[in-house]
Amino acid sequence: MDVRSTFWETVYRATVALLVSSLTACAWSLPLRAQSAANAQPVASAERTSSRDTSDIQWELSLPNVTVTATRLPTPALTSPARISVFDSTSIAQTGASSVSDLLEDRAGLHVRRYGETGIATMSLRGTGSAQTVVLLDGHAIADPQLGQLDLSLLPSTLIRSVEVMHGPASALYGSSGMGGAIHLQTVRPTEESIARASTFAGAYGERGGSLLTGTHAGSVSVVAAGEIRHSTNNFPYLDQASFPPQTVQRQNADRTRYTGYAAVRGGDDKHPWQTAAWFTHAERGLPRPGAAVEGDERQWDTQFRFWARDKQQASWGQLESSMLVQHTQLRYRNPSQNVDDTGRTWTANFDVEGRVPIGSRWLATSGINGDVSLARHPNLQDDAHQWHAGAFTSAIGTFGRLRLFPAIRIDLYVPPAARTRTAMSPRMGANFQPISTWESLRLKAHVGSTFRMPTFNDRFWQPGGNPDLQPERGWSADAGVHWQQPAWHAEATVFHNWRHDQIIWSPVRSGSWSPENEQRVIARGVEFSSGTRLSLTERWTVDTGLTYTYTDARNRSQPGTASYNAPLRYLPREQAKWHGTLTYGPVALDLNARYTGRRYISSTGSRYLDAYIVTDAQIRVTHTFDSLRAQLSLRADNLTGADYRTVGNRPMPPRHLHVRLMVEL
Repeated sequence: MDVRSTFWETVYRATVALLVSSLTACAWSLPLRAQSAANAQPVASAERTSSRDTSDIQWELSLPNVTVTATRLPTPALTSPARISVFDSTSIAQTGASSVSDLLEDRAGLHVRRYGETGIATMSLRGTGSAQTVVLLDGHAIADPQLGQLDLSLLPSTLIRSVEVMHGPASALYGSSGMGGAIHLQTVRPTEESIARASTFAGAYGERGGSLLTGTHAGSVSVVAAGEIRHSTNNFPYLDQASFPPQTVQRQNADRTRYTGYAAVRGGDDKHPWQTAAWFTHAERGLPRPGAAVEGDERQWDTQFRFWARDKQQASWGQLESSMLVQHTQLRYRNPSQNVDDTGRTWTANFDVEGRVPIGSRWLATSGINGDVSLARHPNLQDDAHQWHAGAFTSAIGTFGRLRLFPAIRIDLYVPPAARTRTAMSPRMGANFQPISTWESLRLKAHVGSTFRMPTFNDRFWQPGGNPDLQPERGWSADAGVHWQQPAWHAEATVFHNWRHDQIIWSPVRSGSWSPENEQRVIARGVEFSSGTRLSLTERWTVDTGLTYTYTDARNRSQPGTASYNAPLRYLPREQAKWHGTLTYGPVALDLNARYTGRRYISSTGSRYLDAYIVTDAQIRVTHTFDSLRAQLSLRADNLTGADYRTVGNRPMPPRHLHVRLMVEL
């Protein structure tokens, strides 16, 4: 069977399914039982949430500032069962983040692992690896099926409306990879207001570029389009500790160029909204040798294209939502000195059909099915690696006075070529309790669920060494916490514990190559704390501060009696602390962002480690309005104290350097 033809056939079927399901909503006419307003307890979210499900069916109207990431149903972050952090356009402006990786590195309670300034950027949440946290784009998983992870530095903040981070088991909601949690990226959406925004920026070490965002509407149809170009040379000086004696040299072959384009169209009305969107990214970067002054010649090109659509129908029985996504990625690697020039390509198509219905006066439920097909082609992959997947899920919210329950269950079926079909069942139970009847803003949370991750195409089909008989990684995760909010401040503390087994580890074999096996057991436990305060000192003076602290103790429990047993996992900091503050006086704002990252162990036995470091960034923004024109000039200093640090061994990060940005908006 021609795999390429089956891939495009699936794309066609997914598109047809989207259209058919939308028409089906008009034909179904089950009775609607509206939920009692007394059971929908309106509580303000503790985080800024710029997203709201505007397809509101009747029972959603009393739930302001909602997020769907933790339950697949509209739920305020305060009353959800899990820790939810939401970072909107205000957070992006206060950090000066140019990409999703920058934003998460400065604000989120997770670790961003950077392979140098121009290398890939991946995340670790609650002691998991980069492929064990699911990344969603407007509700669709977008990780590369060959690698199992996503380079967050390829996602510019210009196109992002908000980022939601869910901590804890997410497999019951989103399937594979939800072992550490879920990161939900929500793109800029079309609105009924016309807008035009342009910016240009420049900085040290050859940084320059610009972005443009424009939107308009005609009748019930709204359109938004955006693009960005960013280039940097990154020839910064650093201390080469591999030299003897150590000497200060310039980083070589570290340039990077990124082009991104995005467009979205939205139409319909409150009862039947629809939206389509497309995203294109192309990036070229040099791959400098680790900690070496000699210029390398390795280069990498990344190309990504995504198209997705969503349709919502409100019917007498509830709401039906259908969506689909098609994704194509291409990664080219060239190393002239070793005569290597390889290109890997992947294709993914998926669809999702989900219905929301009230059940009696206490329950709101959502159920659905989804499916996808993935294909990868690379010179080192066995033939064309491909996989079929189907899943079904149910999630619900039950309200019993001051107690809310959040049961969920999901079953996934994977059909890889020439291998046994794999299945995974992922149950979850969450709870949210208001302990004091008169304190609606004080909540206790608890959350436990089963998790899993399917092996990647590289794990199963890479030649030599791939193992098609690998089992899914599996685990359990549990947490409990308290969340308290007042009008001027909020705080949340959580303890967590997770167990993972059958974790895939690549090890050397007799043939001299490496091969993966399900052999590692991991236990991770820790504490998370976050707080925020916003004070209005006078009419013109305001102060906005926040603190995030995480303690994660993740250990290898695979082989008792060996030197690596109970050793900390590599490159995962045990402690992290992040603080930010913004002082605003009228049109002038001063932003400070500081982060502490504890030592990261670099050996399997825990005998060697990278030192802890503190990085501080500062920014000043001045905004002025001329009639209908709004202009903002910002000056940012990164690594203000000139810290010499590395998140990964022998991958130096830049010293103190400046950026300037001018933004104009109509």
